[in-house]
Amino acid sequence: MIEAGLFVLGALAAYRVTRLVTTDKIAEPIFEPIRQRLEDRWIRKHTEPGSNEEFDAVESDKWNSKLAFLLSCAWCLGFWVSGVVTVILSMAYGLHYPILTWLAMSTVVGFLGNIDSE
Repeated sequence: MIEAGLFVLGALAAYRVTRLVTTDKIAEPIFEPIRQRLEDRWIRKHTEPGSNEEFDAVESDKWNSKLAFLLSCAWCLGFWVSGVVTVILSMAYGLHYPILTWLAMSTVVGFLGNIDSE
């Protein structure tokens, strides 16, 4: 029964951190410049110097940089945040099935993100 409670608390904590990074306005001044720097770095790396090539995705919600996309995708980031939460809970409380907990927790975080975005 204790593991079920830890799972619920862990999933809610992972969801909150994921939402904070991906969509919350309060953290936007911190994470939006990071995403934009990652995107700018990707563009510099993938265009030749002196080229007039432009990327359509720069002005849209789609990110070319995989790291910038990771920081904007609740399913993607939620997977990794859930992993960190699972490791912390496993070290503190000795979860019996940490891999299953991680996968289940990341699914709950993704579903909560879908519900929240509707």
